[in-house]
Amino acid sequence: MDTTAIVLAGGKGSRMNYAEKAWMLHHGKPLLSHVVDSISPQVDMILISRNNTSDPRYDELPYPRIADVAFAANDNDGEATEQQGPLSGISACARHVKTSLTLVVPCDTPRLPNNLMRKLLDGLGDASVAVVHDGNNEQPLVFLALTTALEEIDIYLKTGRRSVKGWLEGMNHNRVYFETGSDEFENINTIDQLA
Repeated sequence: MDTTAIVLAGGKGSRMNYAEKAWMLHHGKPLLSHVVDSISPQVDMILISRNNTSDPRYDELPYPRIADVAFAANDNDGEATEQQGPLSGISACARHVKTSLTLVVPCDTPRLPNNLMRKLLDGLGDASVAVVHDGNNEQPLVFLALTTALEEIDIYLKTGRRSVKGWLEGMNHNRVYFETGSDEFENINTIDQLA
């Protein structure tokens, strides 16, 4: 497969009382564990993007944990300043990717399909990025990219923009459609959804 997965675990969890979302239990298991279990058979390596470097639970994971990096719009030397969202986490992890393809998924989608990688790879074609569309909405944080395409993130962040959708719009990307009405890409954003 020659693919590395980046699991984004750096969100603030503002709708969960700022709890560390990756470790919130869903059906008796942390959200992060659901995601890793779904994607590990589909990729060669997994990296965890995190911005909380003080939570010891991350240190127990058998995967490399990469600290989030942020870029200031006018900072020519790329010094870290403030957290700039998922793109900065993807960028930090991309520097450690040795495979030609990179799958990006968030830690709060516990029902990812077991054919995610295959469908995205089939849909990539001659594009740089293949992004999931669940039949109703594009899911900008679930995509497969040529690893070389992720180098464009730093350039985008240094312009002061942070939107993943905005970055995707500037890339040669294909949408890959999954079953409409499926909950495979549902984000767990509130305490009520954990039940």
